[in-house]
Amino acid sequence: MAEVLDYNSACSYIEETSQYGSRPGLERIRSLCAALGDPQNDLRFVHIAGTNGKGSTGAMIASVLTEAGLRTGMYYSPAMTAIYDHYMVDGRLITGEEYADAVAAVAAANENLRNETGESATQFEIETAVAFLYFKEKGCDVVVLECGMGGAEDATNIAGDKMLCVITSISLDHMQYLGNSTEEIAKAKAGIITSPCPVVTLDADDKITDVIKNRCETVGATLYTVSPASIVSDDISSGITVSCCGLENADIPLSGTFQAENAALAIQALKIMGEEHLIDGRAIDDNIIRSGLQKVKWPYRFECISEEPLVIVDGAHNEDAAAKLAASIRTLLKGRRIIIVAGVFADKEYEKIIRILAGTADCIVTVRIPDNPRALPSEDLAACAGRYCKCVIECRDPCEGLERALDKAEEYTKAGDKSAIVACGSLSYLADFAGLVEGIG
Repeated sequence: MAEVLDYNSACSYIEETSQYGSRPGLERIRSLCAALGDPQNDLRFVHIAGTNGKGSTGAMIASVLTEAGLRTGMYYSPAMTAIYDHYMVDGRLITGEEYADAVAAVAAANENLRNETGESATQFEIETAVAFLYFKEKGCDVVVLECGMGGAEDATNIAGDKMLCVITSISLDHMQYLGNSTEEIAKAKAGIITSPCPVVTLDADDKITDVIKNRCETVGATLYTVSPASIVSDDISSGITVSCCGLENADIPLSGTFQAENAALAIQALKIMGEEHLIDGRAIDDNIIRSGLQKVKWPYRFECISEEPLVIVDGAHNEDAAAKLAASIRTLLKGRRIIIVAGVFADKEYEKIIRILAGTADCIVTVRIPDNPRALPSEDLAACAGRYCKCVIECRDPCEGLERALDKAEEYTKAGDKSAIVACGSLSYLADFAGLVEGIG
């Protein structure tokens, strides 16, 4: 019988499991879910892998499926505001009580696993089992399931009934686990293709596409490639208007030039679900797609959190994401003096990230991510930034970082220049940073 946990105890338990690190492989998650009655076998999934864009693409798909009247779960990582922030049903976050109940059940199963094998499941495996159990108990018709890392050996890959798979943009990240080339990483990501379902990916690098195509041929899946959507307009505050896949002038309240790729993937996936009647008895036509896209919410992706002063937050934490953020800055913040506030983990390729973003920056403010052993010291990041930017300010934490960035913005204003503060890097500090900005409003 599962021990009763309250919310705080459940959070503490999950935090304690971080000691087991990241260990790819499916044996532990299979055993864990078997002890729970294999809840994943009672669900249907849209499975999403890729280096960048998974969250935005998944949020668009989930919003439309909810609009179509489907009870839609969404599992994503990392958490954005709190340790339990991984799970939504119809756009609503899991409650503390629901979280505690699900964690308690999984914790009991994990204790049995440890007694039988001497090995505990990892934090992500436990969180994934919580997702399967929670979504089954909520009676979800479909679950939009985001890989944590990789694909073939990612814990989410025990999902059985995949109605469709999406592979977003692929670039170099997590190389110690996935490989040192984009082709090796693409092979790992394409491992989510486990059945003859439709697969949607970008019409991008031929080598990457060939890897995905070969995997589809192996399992009899049908591959659909799509070009980035045409962005009709992009407003920092209200979002983008796009045209693609026969859908004209669709409004999406997310900003950033990189959303052209994510919107195209989502719209193509939804069109296929509608045209191939993958959801029995539910219409997913252009009107539903258009209406659902208008209601999508996804934070910390070129998100404007203040217009005066202008403050943008973006979770760019690898080379490809930094390049996409830089492109959005050049396009959407043209004519403004840019103050980058950056905080990253030490295991990321932070020099490449800083070098890319420095090309857009008048000033770089470095901060240390609080309460995280993986955080890169702000002085190390500042030393790196100093090689690429003349104005670098090193700060202890996000609070000081915001204060110094605001001082710099005021300095530019007095000189007659418009400015923008762009906070980027790990999601681990952006929620706190956004709260600090809200406090000055």
